[in-house]
Amino acid sequence: MKLLRLEFFKCRRRKVGWICLAFLAAQLLWVGYSIVRMEQVERVQGWQMTIYDLLLIDAVMLPITVGAIASRSGELEHKGNMWKLLETMAPAGRLFDAKLAWGALWIGGMLLCRTLLFLGLGLAFGFPRQVPLLQFGLQFLISFSVTLTIYLLQQSLSLLFRNQAVALVTSIVGSFAGLFSLFFPIWVQKCLLWGYYGVLNLAAMDWDPVTRATDFYWITVDKSGIVLLALWFVALLALGRTLFIRKEV
Repeated sequence: MKLLRLEFFKCRRRKVGWICLAFLAAQLLWVGYSIVRMEQVERVQGWQMTIYDLLLIDAVMLPITVGAIASRSGELEHKGNMWKLLETMAPAGRLFDAKLAWGALWIGGMLLCRTLLFLGLGLAFGFPRQVPLLQFGLQFLISFSVTLTIYLLQQSLSLLFRNQAVALVTSIVGSFAGLFSLFFPIWVQKCLLWGYYGVLNLAAMDWDPVTRATDFYWITVDKSGIVLLALWFVALLALGRTLFIRKEV
């Protein structure tokens, strides 16, 4: 807990909160604009459309967002040459874990605010009063799990490389990879960490080219995708933590 408090103390002026607010504002403008433009007949499927859009837009926005958050935490120690000092206070493994917990709290808080925001927005614009709380809860857990796994990769890069451009470029490449993977078969998405926003989506869309009508509906979560994501997390945690512990300071 002391190391976790230290992380919050060190980053209190790193403007991480502004990064999270920028993410929320961008999603509000993107998805909120679609909600405002929906006709009354479309709002019957408004909850499905919202979750479908959010998880896909996450593939574009969240890799860059968490890349910036991880970089703000990692560059502080690199600039001040603080690793030797910090490792006299605690083992390198515990430092790595504290930074991961710090990032998890920021990501969880940001996504929880996002969930509550769109629940309120849907009710305000006439979505069905029977709110799919189970689906929104699952959507939060899925988005949090995928994002935390990506953050784990970004944190490892930020801690291992003094030049934060390495981590930031990876986040940008990951954002494009997540976007373009949505146009490929599911097995291709499962090969890319950033593709799991699409793999684990809870809603699907059918578009009729004749009537030009769009139909949204709930689908079952891909259970094999959950297992593979867990393997991604374990592998990245073991690799990133090991390399950081062995890093020369």
